[in-house]
Amino acid sequence: MLIEDFVRESNFIEGIVREPTHAEVAAHQRFLALSKVSISDLEEFVRTVQPDARLRNYPGLDIVVGPYRPPPGSIGIPTALDHILQFVVRSATEQQIFWVHHQYENLHPFTDGNGRSGRALWLWMMRGRSPRLYLHEWYYQSLRVELNSARPHPNLLR
Repeated sequence: MLIEDFVRESNFIEGIVREPTHAEVAAHQRFLALSKVSISDLEEFVRTVQPDARLRNYPGLDIVVGPYRPPPGSIGIPTALDHILQFVVRSATEQQIFWVHHQYENLHPFTDGNGRSGRALWLWMMRGRSPRLYLHEWYYQSLRVELNSARPHPNLLR
């Protein structure tokens, strides 16, 4: 799968139906070239795909995503994100990738751009390989599993 196809599909999931920009493709390429992912790497990526978004590391930086209310913005967000990133490794199993993706999306560490940055993180853990259309199918299947789950994933801020 070409990186342009991945960016196009990731944008499409967000309702963005234009062609990927050069900056978006370059941001994904830089992200995939990282040997390890840090909070500052994610911040740089998000600044490209969603320039007005920021890390929710202050009280009041609260968001609502449909019926879901992620943990409120606070100094605990970077701590929880750092905890998640400890499990971001290239040798991850599919179960680990699923767990990381859901913890990241449940935390929603940024004011916007969480879906695209979460999928970029997923692709990084997949070693940059994603079968065409697998992303879309995997993404929505994993969301259905989460929504139908009798017990939510543990809140990392507790």
